[in-house]
Amino acid sequence: MAVPTEGQKIMISGPSPYAAAVGEKIARKGGNVIDVAVAVGLTLAVTTPYYAALGGGGIALLKMSDKVEAIDFRETAPAKTNETFFVNRDKEDSVQGGAAVGVPGFPAGLWALHKKYGKLPWRDLFADPIKLAESGFQVSGWWVEVTDRKKDRLIEPGRNFFIPKGVPLKPGDTLKQPALAKALRILQKNGETGFYTGAIAKDVVDTAAKTGGVLSLEDLKKYKVRWLEPMTHEFKGHKIYLAPPPSSGGVVIKTALTLIPELKIDQTTPLSVDEFHGLAEVLKRAFRGRSLLGDPDFHKNPIAFLLGDDYLKTLTKTFKMDTATIFKPLAASDVKEKPETTHYSIMDNAGHAIALTVTLNGEYGGGVVTEKFGIALNNEMNDFTVRPGEPNMFELTQGNGNLVQPGKRPLSSMSPTLVEKDGQVVMSLGAPGGPRIISGVLQGLYRTLVSGMDADQAVQFPRLHHQFLPNKIHMETDRVSPELVDGLKKRGHEISSGTVAKVYLVRKNEKGILEGAFDNRGEGAAAGF
Repeated sequence: MAVPTEGQKIMISGPSPYAAAVGEKIARKGGNVIDVAVAVGLTLAVTTPYYAALGGGGIALLKMSDKVEAIDFRETAPAKTNETFFVNRDKEDSVQGGAAVGVPGFPAGLWALHKKYGKLPWRDLFADPIKLAESGFQVSGWWVEVTDRKKDRLIEPGRNFFIPKGVPLKPGDTLKQPALAKALRILQKNGETGFYTGAIAKDVVDTAAKTGGVLSLEDLKKYKVRWLEPMTHEFKGHKIYLAPPPSSGGVVIKTALTLIPELKIDQTTPLSVDEFHGLAEVLKRAFRGRSLLGDPDFHKNPIAFLLGDDYLKTLTKTFKMDTATIFKPLAASDVKEKPETTHYSIMDNAGHAIALTVTLNGEYGGGVVTEKFGIALNNEMNDFTVRPGEPNMFELTQGNGNLVQPGKRPLSSMSPTLVEKDGQVVMSLGAPGGPRIISGVLQGLYRTLVSGMDADQAVQFPRLHHQFLPNKIHMETDRVSPELVDGLKKRGHEISSGTVAKVYLVRKNEKGILEGAFDNRGEGAAAGF
């Protein structure tokens, strides 16, 4: 572990040193938190196209006025899709190729944020992203690793944008993207309409069609962001703001935060068998109701039931500290109501903050890159219930509330989160990692608010994940003792090894200093002054 990056006026934590540097530069020019967020997002679209391209979407929580707001710029299903769209297709079609592409929301999200709260002119936020695309940037070892891992899934001719002339880049090589620079100039000049109409829109639609998709120009033209009310939860003297549906993160994290003190998990010793067993059992219970959630414009979410005392009591009364418990899946009939990704966090000393999570779903989405402008497109259609009863690419078994419907947003695990104390934002955090996002964010909250850790300690600390099905703990066995792993196995847990999300966190500490930390499980940077 290291000490967190510290500053007094503004702090940024995110997955790219280039993006953090650009964000700091905008702040020094007088830009506010939203200006910085837009510039960081545009830079990520250049330097990390495998998970933050213009062809993606996301969710953000922000406080720029007297209240915390949520903005949903998640992708939507094309008009020519339906509930059985993928049932008789090849299983890979919701993961790979044009059929997997949803209507991108990232450009509209950045535009809506800036239109409502931006301070500097929109056009002034593009200089560095355009320069990095046009003149190039040095690719990192992480960039090479991700691109090499996905090179066989990148579809021609788009793969040539990232593997020039078929020769993979090496760390330190320069990647130039003049076609993407042209797209950024169009977006700079025309704003939101520059992406959703005209040459870029045609490029997106034509490329999706050539690779098996049904996206249309009308789908793009009709796309709209949504402003939503965040969920909230009181915990350890703090008010926590959580993402509402179509994110499942808010419901799952709120459930977990309710169970932690109820089951006295917060009284266990860090890194003990009791603590990890307790957190695994909490996550298992919290994830159980996830399959009943969906887009609130199309589905009545049983949130009152899932967070109600009666249901929560059924989760607590079965808990045993010495034994792993097994639950049957929660069905819609049980409800009786009275219904690849990345993240960055930014805070300033005036109490303004944003937690923004953006995704393509898989690395480089479904391998589709637009022919003219080199924009990587998402494969978010796999986040729907594409084949009822069958798990998706993240081993999640989804419910009927998340079936494909035209214009619908798929259920998400994105969990951008803000924390207030005495009416002031004191923390912004989030993570990439599919359903493991939720576990990563929960444990970021737990380590700061329960264990009393600073930003860096909280982010680097060993984590675990349990998503109810499959019934096993996914944990970082290389970061913990063999005795901890053996202790969990003796209590009846099946263990699998691997990384649990990558958390990016900014907080204001007890001295009023801003701390920023990025996760050493992947590439990142924290910057501020």
